[in-house]
Amino acid sequence: MIWLVMVMTGIFTFGTRFVMLTGWVARGLPKWLIDALGFVPIAVLTAIIVPAVLIDPATEQIIVTHNARLHAAIIATIVALLTRNVIATTCSGLATLWVLQWWL
Repeated sequence: MIWLVMVMTGIFTFGTRFVMLTGWVARGLPKWLIDALGFVPIAVLTAIIVPAVLIDPATEQIIVTHNARLHAAIIATIVALLTRNVIATTCSGLATLWVLQWWL
């Protein structure tokens, strides 16, 4: 059963890309779909980052108080908004997390 699901998923994925790249579809994507696709990256990143920041791996519960990762994420977000620099954001978040893990 799992092989059938994997093969069908592969065929579907190949088919959707093949049709779009061959030029069989003369028109472009509708404007509403292009507008909606602009929200995909933020939705995916939110789904990845929020559980990593809020859920404690030891207890698998949401932790808001005494959470060094949450404080480091807030500092990294502020640095990102001020500098627009990925390296500064990453370094500030990691440094903040490292320092806070010693104190919290």
